[in-house]
Amino acid sequence: MDALRYFLVPAMTLTGVAGFILGGPFVWLGRPVRLAWHRHLRGADATGYRPAERSQGALARDCTGCRYRTIYLQFPLMVALYLAFANSVATGTNPIWGTDGSAWQLIGSIASLAWLSAVPTLPVAHELMHRRHWFPRAVAKGLSAFYGDPNRDVAHIVTHHVHLDTAKDSDTPLRGQTIYSFVFQATWGSYKDTWEKQGEILSRLGHSPWSWRNVMWLQLVLVGAIILGVAAAAGPIAGFATVGAMFFAKMFVEGFNYFQHYGLLRVEGDPIAKHHAWNHLGMIVRPIGVEITNHINHHLDGHIPFYELQPEPKAPQMPSLFLCFLCGLVPPVWHRFIAQPRLKDWDLHFASPSERKLAMAANTQTGWPAWATTD
Repeated sequence: MDALRYFLVPAMTLTGVAGFILGGPFVWLGRPVRLAWHRHLRGADATGYRPAERSQGALARDCTGCRYRTIYLQFPLMVALYLAFANSVATGTNPIWGTDGSAWQLIGSIASLAWLSAVPTLPVAHELMHRRHWFPRAVAKGLSAFYGDPNRDVAHIVTHHVHLDTAKDSDTPLRGQTIYSFVFQATWGSYKDTWEKQGEILSRLGHSPWSWRNVMWLQLVLVGAIILGVAAAAGPIAGFATVGAMFFAKMFVEGFNYFQHYGLLRVEGDPIAKHHAWNHLGMIVRPIGVEITNHINHHLDGHIPFYELQPEPKAPQMPSLFLCFLCGLVPPVWHRFIAQPRLKDWDLHFASPSERKLAMAANTQTGWPAWATTD
């Protein structure tokens, strides 16, 4: 069944849980999963996957029984992951402080927690925050707390989806911008947009932005509960490790945004079209990403469930997301061999005349070649 592909998400997290239960060097199990994807599956991911060749009805029937059961497993598994980590430290099977090799244990623990708090968790939270019912959106907040941003749904829906590819969208990286500066821009933008939007809503209702009704307080509660819960169960060093894991998880989350929207432009107020997001249609990244990499199809209608998203092979494409991440860590390589060729093609073959003018100005400001014309 096609829907079984999505069990890759809980399977990755379950591997991390098992690693902390086993303790010792096995705490790295969450991290080597990532390395295995990069080393062995990068080529397979680049081959692509085309479920759209099947009828929509067949795909829907395949997903009927387990389409959401699969991804809802992620929340209890994330709770189990952090409980297993705390228990491993408390029982001494994962000594992260004061013994020979403890630094290795600490680094492995943070790496596994950070990776699993971001990579399989973000796509599930993203899918659920777009549902109209309160329950999936509540689960999305719980999941997003593991990467330090339980209110991600506010900025994502009311800012990113409205101002996509414009200067008002902090989730759209500028041409020439590195991933290292972008992750902090996007993090600050998410918190700032949420605070401002909540302030507007509360002011209209006659309440102070500092009222307990502001969801920003929920952020402190949820994130604080995870950190303090781990610290209470396993000591302050485990609590600090949790803070580190959340920090790096947030960097991974914003790095994902970087490769979905890099350098794209849209005139404010113009409708969102099929060329306004990059797509990554690899056969591995799609199920791990819960189809979030069918990205423009999602932006055309954010309420479409993940299992109904159709790939757009004629829309702007990026190579394997794994390859993009590796190259993005070395900005000159990313810009020279991936970003510039893809954006040149976008400017010449996808951009509207108005967008082409914006592209010429952006290229000039960045110092890139003026390959686009306004003819």
